Amino acid sequence: MAITPTIELDLPDHRQELVARPETLAIMRRIVSAHLELWDLRDLSDAATLCAHELLTNAMHHTGSPLCTITLRRRPDGVRVTVSGSGTAPPERRDPDWSEESGRGVLLIAALAAQCGTVMRRDGKDVWADIRTTAPVPAT
Repeated sequence: MAITPTIELDLPDHRQELVARPETLAIMRRIVSAHLELWDLRDLSDAATLCAHELLTNAMHHTGSPLCTITLRRRPDGVRVTVSGSGTAPPERRDPDWSEESGRGVLLIAALAAQCGTVMRRDGKDVWADIRTTAPVPAT
């Protein structure tokens, strides 16, 4: 009996530098959705895409520069979406004014993500959200 070795592909993270602008957000939503499809994480697509959109919108509106980096990292239990930018103030969770069109992004991310957080760096910050499946994702 011959033993056939199996090769497990460890799909790389997706990392992309961009300028966060309204026209960029639609493109990034499609890219996030495509990677989740590739990683067989379709069931997480809506939540991860919305979190990515909100993180990029926050980078666009609340940092000194719209230049940022988005990273999608496949994890055994889902995906981590991280947006890195030059802003040095941590995201502020606040009670939104429901008559305003904005101000609910951090609350939305916290509701969709199993965990979210911020890592402060000398030159900016990384804001991340973990979107999880209910069961560990098998390696492909």
